[in-house]
Amino acid sequence: MVRASRYLAADRDFKQSLTNQLPPLASICSMKFTGTVVLLLVLQVVQAQWSPPLQLLKTALQEKNYSDSSQRNPLYSKTGFNYLQPLYKPVLTLPMDGRKHANLDFASAAIAFCFAGDYATATKLSTDYFDSLPAVAYHDIDQYIDTMRGVRLVSAREQILQRAAANKVVMINESAGNAQQKAFSLSLLEPLHRLNYKYLAMESLNSRADRNTTSVDLRTGYFCADPVTGELIRKALALGFVLIPYEDSSRHAGSGRDAIQAATLANLFKYDTAAKLLVIASGAHNSEKRVGQEYTPMAVFFKRFTNIDPLTIDQTEMGEGASFEYARYFYQRWLSKNKIDSAMLATVAGKPVSLLDNDQYDLQVIHPPSAWKNRRPTWLSFNGTRRSYAVKPTEKKLFFVQAYYLIETKEKNRQVLVPADQTYVTDEDGYYWLFLYPGKYNLVMRDTEYNLLSEKEVDIN
Repeated sequence: MVRASRYLAADRDFKQSLTNQLPPLASICSMKFTGTVVLLLVLQVVQAQWSPPLQLLKTALQEKNYSDSSQRNPLYSKTGFNYLQPLYKPVLTLPMDGRKHANLDFASAAIAFCFAGDYATATKLSTDYFDSLPAVAYHDIDQYIDTMRGVRLVSAREQILQRAAANKVVMINESAGNAQQKAFSLSLLEPLHRLNYKYLAMESLNSRADRNTTSVDLRTGYFCADPVTGELIRKALALGFVLIPYEDSSRHAGSGRDAIQAATLANLFKYDTAAKLLVIASGAHNSEKRVGQEYTPMAVFFKRFTNIDPLTIDQTEMGEGASFEYARYFYQRWLSKNKIDSAMLATVAGKPVSLLDNDQYDLQVIHPPSAWKNRRPTWLSFNGTRRSYAVKPTEKKLFFVQAYYLIETKEKNRQVLVPADQTYVTDEDGYYWLFLYPGKYNLVMRDTEYNLLSEKEVDIN
């Protein structure tokens, strides 16, 4: 197989050097624009604009002369979560023109839209504003794909489970603004539990003294406020996993943060030498090699502290919302020649390979492009275990619908709970579609200001 372009390593290392040296909740700024292929830029400009519901939201905010000069995290209100508030500033200030804009925080905006259940916008913001490569790099990618030989695709899930059976630690990464990756991690929980994996460590879990690791609410963790992550945690708890927070609560920068993460994970094996552990990390923290000259990832420290060689899995590069520009364009071009509808691994002569020459991980997942039904991605069904449910727009000012587990609302204030699903995206007929497990829910309808319009109990069967 011909090796990838010389531009790949530089683009990946620069992106990772930025994202992995940031503190947990810090914003990720867009990379500086240096040039692009004219045709790609024209297409971006033509296609870039806010969706109709977000145009409506922007208009509503402008009519009320909305401004927010406070420094508090917009996801939190005085009473609990406010899932629309983090959208206000980006909708009003981010230029949706498809062009590159240095120092604008598109990455954090993508996370906010992901949390609110708008995955198309989240993906767009995650990738449209990467620093462009030189024109010759795009040409090199085209040539590289055309000269690939001997690549065979196999089921990612099957290969991961086969290898996990012979390991005691599995480390998989994810991007905070990409819920498809989180849904894939969720799909691994049950089979891994059958392989005696009993511990689940998540970088997104709150590691402070006020943490909650026995249910899902405001104290479970900032990034656990994402509905898909919430469902992953509920599933893990139902299976009997013990949740382990391991984030560095002191917020050291760079490799110091990763060393503390690794030390926390390593501590488990002092108390349970037979432990089998699943770790869900962000970005390149589970990389088995140093990134550049200054950044040493958590997985490198973990192996050093424990002498355990973890099975490391990347799922952030080969999929929608790829983590840097080379990967984004490569994935787009590769899909034009390869059709997949489930997560796959590339192999050559029976051995797994990275199509992007990424030797930092043992395995690299290739995610399929999202399939859409009623303007929502079908991977939200979690392999058919959740059902689509239509919500009729009965309220005049209805903008946002949420479905909370009824039993959770009877135990805690709804404002501190994480919905099973939520969205402001409507189908062509104006209906809202949610994906829900069978059971009873508290269905909540809100306006653009997050005011409660109405609520009712629904039974999904």
